[in-house]
Amino acid sequence: MKVLVLGPSGSGKTYIARALQRAGINAFDDGDIPGLSAWYNRQGQKVPQPATAQQALDNHYSFLWSKNVLAELLSRFPEVYVFGGSGNVFDMLPLFDKVYFLKIDPALQKERIRNAKDRDAKMDFNEDELVIWGGWFEQEAQKRDITFIDASLTPEEIFEVIKGQ
Repeated sequence: MKVLVLGPSGSGKTYIARALQRAGINAFDDGDIPGLSAWYNRQGQKVPQPATAQQALDNHYSFLWSKNVLAELLSRFPEVYVFGGSGNVFDMLPLFDKVYFLKIDPALQKERIRNAKDRDAKMDFNEDELVIWGGWFEQEAQKRDITFIDASLTPEEIFEVIKGQ
């Protein structure tokens, strides 16, 4: 079983992946998969990571996954869980047996992003202090009838939802 769990910044993807790893489950945060993701300009050329979300928007940069890298990772495991997201994540859906979206309350999302020790909030807020990326992500998940999971659940509860379906 190949499972993708996607969601906006602050929804708990990294936290859940790490909790499942500690339990001995083949779970991967997209940021821990070498060569999976990079930033690209409109011409498809790799660019350095922008300093802020606003810089990414202003320059029309996209954060994209490599389908080849992802397919190779998935081929190594009969059961694997990938947590993350990218501008082209919906092109990757055919590689997975199941896909879930972590739905998060906006107030909880802002709180998690601001309190995270290992992330740069400048990549998640625009100049008006509004959380970005998540709205588009959620709309696209809805269009594809992806099952939503409450992101306020514990990693164990989320894993039970995934395994129970």
